[in-house]
Amino acid sequence: MPSSSSRAGRSERLNALRRQLVLDAAQRVFERDGLEKTTIRAIATEAGCTTGAIYPWFAGKETIYGALLEESLERLHTHLSDAASTADARTAARSAIHAFYNYYAERRTDFSLGMYLFQGLGPRGLGREMDERLNARLRQCVDLLGRALARTKSWSAAAVEIEQMNLFTYLMGLLLLQHTHRLKSLGQHADALLDNYCHALEQR
Repeated sequence: MPSSSSRAGRSERLNALRRQLVLDAAQRVFERDGLEKTTIRAIATEAGCTTGAIYPWFAGKETIYGALLEESLERLHTHLSDAASTADARTAARSAIHAFYNYYAERRTDFSLGMYLFQGLGPRGLGREMDERLNARLRQCVDLLGRALARTKSWSAAAVEIEQMNLFTYLMGLLLLQHTHRLKSLGQHADALLDNYCHALEQR
């Protein structure tokens, strides 16, 4: 007969699986309908459950969106950390830059989440507490770019602080042009532009 601890463990795993099913369904609905038009009912239908089954985990669609974005930023942070751990000082900046770009280039949905594109281009947030938590998580990822820059370049802390935001801005702009196919219409290639940026950075 299963022990109470094993039953509790199985229940915990089932709850985690159900929660993930809701998140996966919500991501598909956000991508299809946008945050503004998405409803909890639509997410429940996509997940094959009732709306009542969602509320124990999430207070509303904004909470679900925030959870998806937080998970995405955690994956980005791990991806950048892994890239940093395998690069030497000379190539640290280039490695981090390519790791950041490739993460979002290969994950259009994560990029849309991060840029809040599922809710249009308006500055609508997800609530003060969640916005602050997500912004802090994003800042940790941007700081990893700064640490890589500091390993490659003998710049002051103030210079690194400025350059890491310049770099983040460049990368997000390049990714937006790539995902909207604007680069192709301009006869440009993201890989070549990124290599040129890294080369210019290393020569400074």
